Amino acid sequence: MLKTIVTTFLLCAGSAYYVMGQVSNQGKSYSVDKGADELVLKNPEGKPLLSYRYTVKAPPKGVDASYGRAGYIHPLQTLSGKILTTIQPADHYHHYGLWNPWTHVEYKGKLYDLWNIGDKKGTVRFVEFKDVFQQKKEAGFEAIHDHVIFDGDTETVIMRENWRIVVSQLDGNRYLCDIRSTLTPVTDTDVILKEYRYAGLGFRATPEWTNMNSSVLTSSGKSRKEADGSLERWAIMSGQLGDAEGGVLFLSHPENYNFPEPIRVWPEDANGGRGDQFFNFSPTKNMDWLLETGHTYTLQYRLVIFDGVLSANEAEQIWQSFAK
Repeated sequence: MLKTIVTTFLLCAGSAYYVMGQVSNQGKSYSVDKGADELVLKNPEGKPLLSYRYTVKAPPKGVDASYGRAGYIHPLQTLSGKILTTIQPADHYHHYGLWNPWTHVEYKGKLYDLWNIGDKKGTVRFVEFKDVFQQKKEAGFEAIHDHVIFDGDTETVIMRENWRIVVSQLDGNRYLCDIRSTLTPVTDTDVILKEYRYAGLGFRATPEWTNMNSSVLTSSGKSRKEADGSLERWAIMSGQLGDAEGGVLFLSHPENYNFPEPIRVWPEDANGGRGDQFFNFSPTKNMDWLLETGHTYTLQYRLVIFDGVLSANEAEQIWQSFAK
C-alpha cells in the first residue's frame, strides 16, 4: 500500500506522474468547457486550470489595434485558484500570458518580427482546433496557428504550428501542463529563426510578483541575478500569491533544439525597478535555427504548476522522469 510519506514515480497513460500520497477522483474526469472566446480546461473537481483564448483579444482602449491577438493561455492558475499570468500589461502590450511567437524571423532575405506585434511586421493567428479531448486522467486540445509576415498590405503565412496542450494531475498541490509545438514551413522557402535574446515559449507572470516577493532557481543552481542566458534543463519561478506561495516549474525536453536551452529572465531592476517577472525558454538566444521547407520541427515542454513550494531536488526528479 502506498503511504503518504513515500515518494514514488509511476507511468500512467503514457505520462509521468509524481505522486505524494494518493489522489482519488472517485470516477470523475477532466473536462473541457468551450465558450464563445475561450477553451477552459478543468480538473475532476471542476476547478479551472487554464484558459486558451482562440478569438482575438482587443488591446485596451486607446492602444493600436495591431496589439490584439489570439492563441495564448491566460489565466494559468494553481489548484487553489491563484492566477500566475497576465496579459497586455501597459509596459508590454504584446505580452500574452503563456504564448509562443518568434522575434527575428528571416524569410527571403528580409527580417520580420512576430513577437513585437505592434511593429506590424507579423503576428500569430489561431486557425482551428485539430483536437479537443477530455478523459479521466487528462484533458487538452491541439490548436492550429498560422505564423504570418506583413509586407505593407501583403500578408504571407510562412509557418503552420500545431500547439498541443495537455493537463493532468501530479499530486494534491500540483498539476502538469504538457506543451508540444510543432512548426512546419508552408512555402517553398526556408525560414530562419535568427539569434535573438528572446523568442519561443514566453511566460509573463502575475503583476503581484516583483523583486521583493518572488524568485528564480535554475537546474544549474542559478538565482535570478545570474540566470539570464544560462543553459538549463529546468527553472522554477515562484513567489507570493495572496497569503500563500506558489509558482511554475518549467522543463525543457532533451530532444529540443539547442538543448540545454538558453533562458531569458528579466533583470531584478526591470520595469523601472519593480522587477516584474518574465521567463522564456529561447533556443535561438545564442544561435540561428534553420527550418527547411518540407521538414517538421518539434519543441516539447512540461510545466508543473504548484501551490506552496517546490525544491530543487524535486524539480530534478521530475525532469528526469519527463526526459525519459
